[in-house]
Amino acid sequence: MQDYIKQAADVLRKLGGRLSGANVRQVLALLLVVASSVLFWASRDYAVIAPDWDGQVRGISYDPSHLFTEKQHRHVTPEQIDRDMAQLAQITGRVRTYSVANGLDRVPEIARRYGLTVSIGCWISTDLEENAREIDKCIRVALNNRRVIDRVFVGNEAMMFGYVSPEQLNRYIRKVREALPARIKVTTAEPWSQWLLYPEIAKYVDIVSVHIIPYWEGISIGDSLVFAQHAYKHVRDVIPDKPIIVGEAGWPSEGRTRRFAEPSLANEAYFVRSFVQLAMQKGWDYYIVEAYDQPWKGGMGGMEGAVGAYWGLFDAQGHPKFAFAGMLRNFPQWRTYAFLAGLFSLLLGLLILSRMPRVRQPGYLVMGGLVALITTGLLVLLDATTLEYIQPSDIAVILAMVPLILLAGAVILTEGIELVASLWRMERRTVPATIPRQPPRVSIHVPIYSEPPEMVIETLNALAGLDYENFEVIVLDNNTLDPAVWRPVEAHCETLRPDFRFFHLDGVMGFKAGALNEALARTDPAAEFIAVIDSDYQVEPFWLRRSLPYFTSPEVALVQAPQDYRDSAKSTFKSMCYEEYRGFFHIGMVERNENDAIIQHGTMTVVRRSALEQVGGWSTWCITEDTELGLKLFEAGYGAAYIAESMGKGLTPDTLSAFMTQRYRWVYGAMQIMKRHAGAIFLGREKLHWAQRYHFLSGWLPWISDGLALVITVLALFWTFLLSVAPRHFDVPMMALSGAAIALFAAKTVKTLLLYPKKVRSGTKGAVFASTAGLALTHTVAKAVWSGIFTSGKPFLRTPKCEDPASLGQVLRLAWQETTLLALTVVAIAGIMIGRGFDDPAAVLWMAMLFIQSLPYLATTVTAALSARSNALIADSAVVVPLPLAPGKPDLPKAA
Repeated sequence: MQDYIKQAADVLRKLGGRLSGANVRQVLALLLVVASSVLFWASRDYAVIAPDWDGQVRGISYDPSHLFTEKQHRHVTPEQIDRDMAQLAQITGRVRTYSVANGLDRVPEIARRYGLTVSIGCWISTDLEENAREIDKCIRVALNNRRVIDRVFVGNEAMMFGYVSPEQLNRYIRKVREALPARIKVTTAEPWSQWLLYPEIAKYVDIVSVHIIPYWEGISIGDSLVFAQHAYKHVRDVIPDKPIIVGEAGWPSEGRTRRFAEPSLANEAYFVRSFVQLAMQKGWDYYIVEAYDQPWKGGMGGMEGAVGAYWGLFDAQGHPKFAFAGMLRNFPQWRTYAFLAGLFSLLLGLLILSRMPRVRQPGYLVMGGLVALITTGLLVLLDATTLEYIQPSDIAVILAMVPLILLAGAVILTEGIELVASLWRMERRTVPATIPRQPPRVSIHVPIYSEPPEMVIETLNALAGLDYENFEVIVLDNNTLDPAVWRPVEAHCETLRPDFRFFHLDGVMGFKAGALNEALARTDPAAEFIAVIDSDYQVEPFWLRRSLPYFTSPEVALVQAPQDYRDSAKSTFKSMCYEEYRGFFHIGMVERNENDAIIQHGTMTVVRRSALEQVGGWSTWCITEDTELGLKLFEAGYGAAYIAESMGKGLTPDTLSAFMTQRYRWVYGAMQIMKRHAGAIFLGREKLHWAQRYHFLSGWLPWISDGLALVITVLALFWTFLLSVAPRHFDVPMMALSGAAIALFAAKTVKTLLLYPKKVRSGTKGAVFASTAGLALTHTVAKAVWSGIFTSGKPFLRTPKCEDPASLGQVLRLAWQETTLLALTVVAIAGIMIGRGFDDPAAVLWMAMLFIQSLPYLATTVTAALSARSNALIADSAVVVPLPLAPGKPDLPKAA
């Protein structure tokens, strides 16, 4: 034994010598992921001990075998009945039918050939004329086959479904009773609880037929027999003077879990084998439900949902479903799922962990756990599709769910990668930075359109205070109609240094991009770099001195500083906006910079002029021309640098409308870019490396998921409506869909709560503010996604500055779609709660999913109220935010 241990140790040492530290951590994480995936599926299998059964039952309920659809079920041939009776005669001496229509009136004469006794049924429904015909035919069949028929069941659960009143049912029972000889017993079949509610229906019956189905009561398989005895006793106590039989007893082999009752083949076998023994001990007369699986009962149009197809002792083609003796296994196919789980986890884990940045061990373990979560979810979906009699409608739903679940999984994984890279990254990218011997010429462009002149003047004053000697400022006012707005700015430029030049142009096409191209055409030929700031930004004096050293390498064409804001303390609403912005600039942009994949913004940005001209300047077809320019520079083979340091501050949106408008423009522009640059991003046709392609795509995935979430919400509300108006024909969708939505929400929430306190340093309050503001924009993002995908010509949407306050009524009118959807989801949740309760885990999960889908609309409503309240307070106090004092100059790179 010691020799084996030494040999294993030698192998591990040799392997460890060939692997780097990162590889060892990855291998360890993969081993744990694969092992946990295998153990999960293995844990679902366990031994089930049940009494052996000799294969004989007292009675069994009968509907024909084979894969009938509901329509085909109306045509039962004598040959089919004969084949079934020949098989059932091997396990019972009595069969029970539910109707004499559709050819089932031939059952008694055929069953007689095999020595079977038949208990025929008269189906009672809400159609009174059909009931009369069924009763008359039932009487004729019973009189013509009196030697083989022992009982007549007048109605099956007619009271439970409310088909008829107790008085009507009693009239039917009395009519049949008076028409038949005393040897043929007459009864009606109802669940045990209905006999307690309506004991008067026992008045004319010869025997009391109770249905005892623990599954429908949500009873666990372990408590099912105790429950059966209690139910039987309750009926005996209420109706002591008439014999009692168990008209139905059984357990489904597949379908939905109902509270504590789990359908499975092992549980069906356990219940049937145990119940048969119990009934023999108690001397009960009974019928097992049922002989054959009935696929027509399952699916979305079935009366019982998916579980309705799986009550048979035999499958729909007549094959025994389980052994009558010996030990049972709960999940015998676990090895197949364990193998697939291990394989998928290994392949997906290798793909992700090998491409990830080097992180410490906790990071690999977290990502490994997310990989295991995704593969398990996909296999659960696969398991749901292995229902033996899955219907075309179910397949359609599953096919619709697959892309949604895959997208949710992709977003969870990308969010996870950013989380672990932010918390546990081991290496950081460095961009060479050297102060140039001679300060290069910089042209600062300030495009303005109908901006408050006082605000623009403050921006220009801050630029005049730059601690940099070789720059010019081009202020280009495009298309502003009112001269009273732009002339004060022009006059102020004349009071500043000569390098401040003002231009007013009418008829400029291409929105902001067109204005920037006009400014570029008027740029000093000596300028090597183009800097752009928005009209509301007040830069720090050291901005250019801090940024320009990063252009040391000629391959760097872009240096970006974060957007920051100086008025976040003015109101709760502005604080929420501020925190929502900060997450991207302190987390997302930092991680993008590690892979040279930052997003360029239209302010606090400096671009190498030659590179800008090489890629054709600013694109006028795109309303997010800044982001598109950054992507073009990457496609041309240039690099970028991000300085995670505030070097200028602007103004947050004043109203919810402005906040929404800004985000709509960002998202719509992103969809424009995705369509125009699809070849570079998806097919790698340009010089983008895989990490850049990944970051651009992963950055858009959450927005795309918001777009799909809107579709899901609308469909979920419609489906919930169908559940309410036609509960017997529509069932709650598979748990995988609800689970995917909940998992996606949980992943985003956990990421925010973990990263904000550590990276943004705004604590839990900042995380809550950011989450609420982000959720409030979900519907806006969704609309922009779909509009951006299907259209291309939306005009530039300017974010207004220094807007007048909006009242509560105005912001609620603005958010009428969100408030309407919020009200509808609340009604939908209430409807499911009333109609389905908490017995079905799928229904509970569906309600949880609806609740999560409602949170963005609730967040919009809350944000709207806070926006109106904050605006009212600002209007009352008339607070003016002063210009911030310039902080001390930071340490700069040493000169070459």
